[in-house]
Amino acid sequence: MSSSSNSTKTHFVTLPNGKRLNDAIVIENGIENLSNGLFHPEEIFMACQEVNIQNSSKEIKFSKDGEDPLMVMGDHPALHYRGNALKRHKIWLQTDYAQGMRKYGYTGWQHAIATATRSIKSVPKIEELMSWLNNGAFDSILKQHSMPPSMAKFNHAIFTRYEDENDFIGVHSDKERDIEENSYFCVVKLGATREFVLTDNIKNEIFWSKKLPCGSMVIVRAKSSDDLAANRLMKHGVPKSNEKCGPSGSIVFRCIKTLIPWDDVLTNIDKAKKDRQKRQARKRKRDNKSHKQVHNSRKQTREN
Repeated sequence: MSSSSNSTKTHFVTLPNGKRLNDAIVIENGIENLSNGLFHPEEIFMACQEVNIQNSSKEIKFSKDGEDPLMVMGDHPALHYRGNALKRHKIWLQTDYAQGMRKYGYTGWQHAIATATRSIKSVPKIEELMSWLNNGAFDSILKQHSMPPSMAKFNHAIFTRYEDENDFIGVHSDKERDIEENSYFCVVKLGATREFVLTDNIKNEIFWSKKLPCGSMVIVRAKSSDDLAANRLMKHGVPKSNEKCGPSGSIVFRCIKTLIPWDDVLTNIDKAKKDRQKRQARKRKRDNKSHKQVHNSRKQTREN
């Protein structure tokens, strides 16, 4: 291997029990080098930064043609998790937009975020990268590293932006429900160099850690028919950094099988909104009742 800072270096994953996985690898500087300079990750990252930002005080509107991509900030209510803002921002893209929404139901997914999804064509740089992967490049990478093949094609992409060293995503495994069997997810790291970690499934203890430069790839089999996909055997994440850094991010390509017609998506959003309003009304009623009881108790105490 070359010792230059932008050389390609492949890391194979070995679990703490000594088992070496045949379906999980990390390739430093993989995008530019494996594409023979066809893709420049800095340009891809810049294209993502140019996407319009959704106003966090307004609901996300449905797009008929999906040609107007949106970046949803972590403080938008539709991205809140357990009432808290996320420490990252997101763009959702997919193929075959007119057919409906490709749903990837990650932990904390809300119906209100569904209409943030846009056509992959709306961000040409990401569409070109997905097409390159789907048209032989990804199969070649798997074969080159003796990894199990995948018959599924990538049809879904999520771009995540981290503002600085304080933004992060905790360790997690991909949720399998909406994912095609015997398929992979492919992470393309962008922007500032950030640490990427792998942990075990029991104590979430880190067993592998590496600062990955822009253009690095993380390839993990997400789901398999034998239930032994790497995604089930470990977790991955991007922790907070102890060193100051600029904006960074990633694109995660997935093979999603769940397709929901847009009419059903909009119906589900409306129902979820009404259900939320009912819950809020019940909560206000309980709070008012509790406040009244406290008031009456204090009044009775004064009278006594």
